[in-house]
Amino acid sequence: MELENRIYESLVERLELDDELLSGFTYDTPLFNTGDGSENLGLDSIDALELVSLLYENWDLDVPTEDMKKLSTVNAIADYIRKAGREN
Repeated sequence: MELENRIYESLVERLELDDELLSGFTYDTPLFNTGDGSENLGLDSIDALELVSLLYENWDLDVPTEDMKKLSTVNAIADYIRKAGREN
């Protein structure tokens, strides 16, 4: 859970997310609008670029375009980092 907390705090700081937006947020809340009407943070393509930059800076991960859909929640990002062997 330490990795998830670190990802969450990094996202909040980097994207300057406010408390109102984060109300009810869990590590399984979709970060991006999926178009199905489900609750999500509503991040956009600029935020996605910031996420990729954050992963590179904090975990030395280059994320290929085809992997972007895998980064849909904080838990999914944590799994991606762990699978890459970069959780430290």
